[in-house]
Amino acid sequence: MVRSEAEVSVTLLLNGGHTRTLYLRDKDPLLTSLLSSIGEKSYGGGRPARPFNIHLDQGRSSIIFSSTDLVGLVTDPPMIHDKGSRQPAVPDTMALVDRAAGEKSPYLMLENFIDAPAHAELVRFVLAHEQDFVAPVASNDDDICRASVLHDFPHFAALFRDRVRSLQPQLGVAFGIGEFPLGDIECQLSTHNDGYYFKLHSDNGSPDTIERAISYIYYFHGEPKSYSGGEFRLYNSRFDNGRYECGGQACEIAPKNNSILFFPSHCHHEVLPLRCPSNRFVDGRFTVNGWVRRAKAA
Repeated sequence: MVRSEAEVSVTLLLNGGHTRTLYLRDKDPLLTSLLSSIGEKSYGGGRPARPFNIHLDQGRSSIIFSSTDLVGLVTDPPMIHDKGSRQPAVPDTMALVDRAAGEKSPYLMLENFIDAPAHAELVRFVLAHEQDFVAPVASNDDDICRASVLHDFPHFAALFRDRVRSLQPQLGVAFGIGEFPLGDIECQLSTHNDGYYFKLHSDNGSPDTIERAISYIYYFHGEPKSYSGGEFRLYNSRFDNGRYECGGQACEIAPKNNSILFFPSHCHHEVLPLRCPSNRFVDGRFTVNGWVRRAKAA
């Protein structure tokens, strides 16, 4: 399909991992309304939910959804949607960036990433396998991370790989790294309890991780929540002498039950210490995290 200069490819990111791509004029009132809905969620506009009824296939069908189910937009070409100096404390949508500056670290957070029965099943699975969690393989800095990891969870690993794979093309474009041939999608399950943390690092800074392009972290826990802290702190990037260096702080995101966070693997980040007074396994924070790799060159 040949698109005019004034046409924008808009991929709707909806709750439950659903997506739909539309082609709109850059001055289309619908595009303005979609951007406004994202802005209201990001900046706490407080407007009531409103329905969208978008005609498809020359009016032969429609997609109908609530503004509460719209969690992000991926646009090609990129668009800047800035409402001024106010910034959300805990964003739940795409951080829209000025790609010309090359500084801001983009991210996407999707809520309600898996349905309620799957979430409940995952919590039950973790609690039944407490004894199978082990300390991660030591790095050059043994004090960089405190966590315990479960590597063998094939049913849920397949579920998350499939969901992440479906979003990979849109994420690559949205993060400014473009579409790329997909390699492995790494997946591990971790638990974090009182005093756990992860020091400042990037996810592709070594020869064996250089193919990592997109990182993801899925947060979950039992209810009621019994821990505090553990915020994810993302930093902006400086490209210096052929590599990405850590810049100033971009944002700090509180973990939220049944949500997933995506960001480019070259972006520096850290996890602040978690506080869990009971120190019980059942009260901790759990994550399914991993990395989307580029396919190695032949």
